[in-house]
Amino acid sequence: MTTIRNRISAQLTERAETDQAFRALLKTDPHAALKQLVGVDPVPGFKINVIEEQAGEINIVLPTSIEEDELPDELLDLASGGTGFSAFILYGPNDAPPKPRR
Repeated sequence: MTTIRNRISAQLTERAETDQAFRALLKTDPHAALKQLVGVDPVPGFKINVIEEQAGEINIVLPTSIEEDELPDELLDLASGGTGFSAFILYGPNDAPPKPRR
């Protein structure tokens, strides 16, 4: 879970550095920005805080401590059905459906 979170955070940060409209959306409506970035809001029930660092400031985020074999109910709900992260993988030409014959 930490790996996925870090990847999405990196993508959000990278896009916000180059796209001012996306940066503004991320600050005002993080769920809409997530949906725009990955096509779906993967954490609809979570509160998302976006903090813009100021000059001379460093923010360190400590994620909630979760045992390796324990997931919060919100994440279990996401894992039990719906769209998985594999839905966002683009498949190569060998995995494409065959073209219809003429």
